[in-house]
Amino acid sequence: MTGLIWRQHRGQALWTVIAAAILCALVINFGLSAEHWLAGYHDWLRQLAAAGCPPPDAHSGTFHVTRPWTCAALKDRYPGGLQAAFASRYNFATVLSLYGMPAAFAVIGAMIGAPLVAREVEQRTQFVAWTQAVSRRRWYFVKITVLAIGLAALGLIAGTANAWLQRQLTTGDTTSSRWTWFASANLALAGEVVLAFALAVAFGALLRRTLPAIGAALAGFVVLLLGIRWAVVALTPASRTAGPHFTAPSGSWILGSGAGIPVPYHPASQFWALQLILLVVLLAVAAAVLASGWHETRTRAV
Repeated sequence: MTGLIWRQHRGQALWTVIAAAILCALVINFGLSAEHWLAGYHDWLRQLAAAGCPPPDAHSGTFHVTRPWTCAALKDRYPGGLQAAFASRYNFATVLSLYGMPAAFAVIGAMIGAPLVAREVEQRTQFVAWTQAVSRRRWYFVKITVLAIGLAALGLIAGTANAWLQRQLTTGDTTSSRWTWFASANLALAGEVVLAFALAVAFGALLRRTLPAIGAALAGFVVLLLGIRWAVVALTPASRTAGPHFTAPSGSWILGSGAGIPVPYHPASQFWALQLILLVVLLAVAAAVLASGWHETRTRAV
C-alpha cells in the first residue's frame, strides 16, 4: 500500500508542499516586513520627540519645537498615525491571514480528497484497485489516514506561521485582537484542511465525478465551518461582565454588546482551550463524513 500511495499521490504531494511553502513564505515575509515597519515607526516617534514635534495623535497642547525643519520633514512620513498608516500598508496581509489561508487550505484539501474515489471510477481503474489482494476497506482507510495526517501536519505548520503574522498585525492595528484570527491560525487550520479533504472524499464517492465533488465540498466546507465556529463560541460556557462599568478583562473575546448591562465574554485564558475544542469538533465531523464516504464506496457496485 505504501508504494501504491506514493505512485498515485506523489504529484499531488509535490504541488501541495510547494503551495503550502509559498503561502508560509508569503506569511513570513509579511511578518518580517511588518516588524521592520513597526521598528521604523517607533524610531520616527523618537525623532519627533527629540525635535519637540507633536506626536501624530496630538490634538492640542503646547510643544517646544526645537527643530521646525525636522518636523516639516518628518510629519508626512506616516500619515494618519500608527493605525491608519499600518492598515493602509498591510491591508492585503490582513485579508490573506484572516481569509486567504483558510480558503487556500480548503481548496488544497478538496483537490486532494475529491479524486480519491471519483478518479478511480472516472478512469475505470477501480476494477483493478478494488479487486486485488488489497481489500477495498484497507485501500480506503490506509489512503485517507496517510493523506489526512499529511494535510493536518501542513495545516499545523501554516497555522503556526499565520499565528506569528497575527501578532505583528495586531501590534500595528491597535483595534485588533488575537480572537479575530481564532479560525485562521494555530490549531484551526489543521482541522479545517482535514474537514475539506473529508468532504471532498465523501462527495467524490457519492457523485463519482471529481470537479462536481470539489465544488460541493467547498460549499459544504463553508457552511460547516461557520456552523461549527458558531457552536464552539456560543455553546462553550462564557463569563459575564460585572461591576459598575461592566468591563471585560483585557484580551477577552466579547460576545455581546450593551450599555450598563452584563455582557458575555471568553477570557484570554480560554483561547487555547477553545482552539482545542474547535480542532476536536472539526476532526470529529471529518471522521463522520469519511465514514459516510466509506459507506458509499463499500455499498455501490464496482
